[in-house]
Amino acid sequence: MNKNKISKLLIVLLMLLPGMAVAQDEAAAETATAATGPQFSPIEIFACNYVKGKGRADLDKVIADWNKWMDDSNAEPYSAWIYTAYYGSPDYQFDIAWLGVWADGKSMGKGTDQWLTSGGAISAGFDKVLKCAAHANFASTQMRSGGSENADSAVLGFSDCKFKEGSKFADGMKAAADWNAYSAQQGSIASEWFFFPVYGADPDWHFKKVNAHPNYAALGADYDWYGNGGGFMKAQEMIGDAYDCGVARI
Repeated sequence: MNKNKISKLLIVLLMLLPGMAVAQDEAAAETATAATGPQFSPIEIFACNYVKGKGRADLDKVIADWNKWMDDSNAEPYSAWIYTAYYGSPDYQFDIAWLGVWADGKSMGKGTDQWLTSGGAISAGFDKVLKCAAHANFASTQMRSGGSENADSAVLGFSDCKFKEGSKFADGMKAAADWNAYSAQQGSIASEWFFFPVYGADPDWHFKKVNAHPNYAALGADYDWYGNGGGFMKAQEMIGDAYDCGVARI
């Protein structure tokens, strides 16, 4: 894969201000964010099933070819991860999901042009292994960095969410920020993003809430304080008027 990684998991946004940055730089960054709103990065997701007779070993061979192509062609910075479902439902049945991220829209555009122009042989290799019924693009903004984005693997939870009637975008962002601050106080080390649909989908929801834990032990710890420590009641208090989210797929 292109060695100029965007991140080790999904996306890294403005939260990566250097720890030794001077106060003036931090104030300037805060002012810019307040003026322009949340910062977004482009994400693409493929939902795929294996072609009959094919499996993960076959996919890994194609991915190795793709990684080499990315390096040799000096492709735009792009990182990707393969996910498999653990908890799901018949409405979300697929063998694997491919999640890819660019640094920004310009990299996305240039990288897509390059892939469509010169990636045909690698694309044909993927087609022999995978049949992908869904391909969607999202604008993603990170709501909380708990450290899980720095790992090579993670436990992800995807929930479909809707802003409540009368709730504004800013209300949702404020509620999420308050909730994530509370979660950190409870010892949660989860990271969180909001994915807003842009291309390839016509959903009946407004955004996907994506949480990442480094492992199931960390997920289980949050499970306890949320269910047995009053977390779900606090969630109603902090975000109940802003948005609702459905059951998470893991």
